[in-house]
Amino acid sequence: MTEPNWQKKIEEIEAEIYDPSPSNNNSNNHKPSLNNIIITVREWFSTLPTVGKAIVGVFGIMLALSLLQTVFSLVKLLLGFVVLAGIVYFGYQFLNNNKNNS
Repeated sequence: MTEPNWQKKIEEIEAEIYDPSPSNNNSNNHKPSLNNIIITVREWFSTLPTVGKAIVGVFGIMLALSLLQTVFSLVKLLLGFVVLAGIVYFGYQFLNNNKNNS
C-alpha cells in the first residue's frame, strides 16, 4: 500500500473511534434483562453433564428451602412482636383503668 492509502485508512479508523453516534453500542448492553439472564442460565445448565445437573438441582432445592425457612422465621418473629405488643398494650390499659377507678 502506498502512503495515501495508509493515511486514508488511519483517518477512517479515527472517524470510527471519535464518531459520536453509537453504531455498535446499545444502551441495553449494560442492563441485562431478566429474560436474557434466564436464557443464559438455561444454556449454561443444558451444557452441564448429568451429575452436574443433579448437583446444581440439589443445591437449588437446599437454597430454596433455606430461603423459605428464613421467611417463615421472619413471619414467626413478626407475629411474636405483635402478640407481645398486644399484651403490653392491654396490660397498660388494665393498669391505667385500675388507677383511674381507685
